[in-house]
Amino acid sequence: MSSASSPPHFDSPVLVACDGTSVALSEALFNAGRLATRAFGGPLEVLGICEPTPGVAAGMDVLPVPAHLDEERRVSMLEDVQRIISIADAGDLSWPVDVQLGSPSRVLAAEALHRHASVIVMGIGRHNPLDRLFGSETTLATLRASRVPVLAVSANFPAHPTHAVVGLDFSAASVHAARLAARLVAPDGRLTLVHVRPQFEHRSADWQAWDVDYGRTLPSLFDQVRAQLDPPDGVIVETVTVRGDPASSLLSFVQQVQCDLLAVGTQRRRVLERLVVGSVATKVLRTARCGVLAVPSA
Repeated sequence: MSSASSPPHFDSPVLVACDGTSVALSEALFNAGRLATRAFGGPLEVLGICEPTPGVAAGMDVLPVPAHLDEERRVSMLEDVQRIISIADAGDLSWPVDVQLGSPSRVLAAEALHRHASVIVMGIGRHNPLDRLFGSETTLATLRASRVPVLAVSANFPAHPTHAVVGLDFSAASVHAARLAARLVAPDGRLTLVHVRPQFEHRSADWQAWDVDYGRTLPSLFDQVRAQLDPPDGVIVETVTVRGDPASSLLSFVQQVQCDLLAVGTQRRRVLERLVVGSVATKVLRTARCGVLAVPSA
């Protein structure tokens, strides 16, 4: 088994993405940010991203938007974010706040890298199909561009998650996801490590022999991961093995247990690493109803 990635440095900031438009979502973002600072250390920093207004087609030419108009929009968003921090129960006026112009995914990824952030906390729509589509696509775009874990939450994300599920394929990224998720669970909560074993409709004798050998390795692999976790006192760590398609089986398990957080590692192809995020992480981010922690491979 590959070794897990290094844990966050305890002076690394938690970067919370907020546009100041929803009090309910901002409350969840700030609670998630506070949770991450307690788990990983470091200060909380708030960042808003204001997308530049696209140019307007005028005949064969494109009429650019005057720069001062976008600057006015940026300042307006900054005021909105500062206002929502001031009225949110979980807000803190001492937090540093910045709003920048640019593509949300690119700016978030670049700022997280520049600030050596431990995690990016951002919102994801979960109220209707369009919210899920656009919210998850923004999160996926950020994950594609980021080398930093992304914690995506909706307005109903609890301030103190009591049950986290980790999709564990024993890769370095999934082990890292387990280590981070272990720190996010509240004392006396539960951390469930779920491994999805392959399943084939037509089982040959060779496949069955391989499957038996495969099953024998799982207890020691689970033990190796458990030894690397550092959960809060009282947290119960349990292991579960299911069969089937990795994404569908994991999502089905999560729906069954009604957990607060689902953590997964993401695998990238070297040539296409900025275009493709692992299929399990993609389906999870688009479908899961709980908070999602997606941890990119190193």
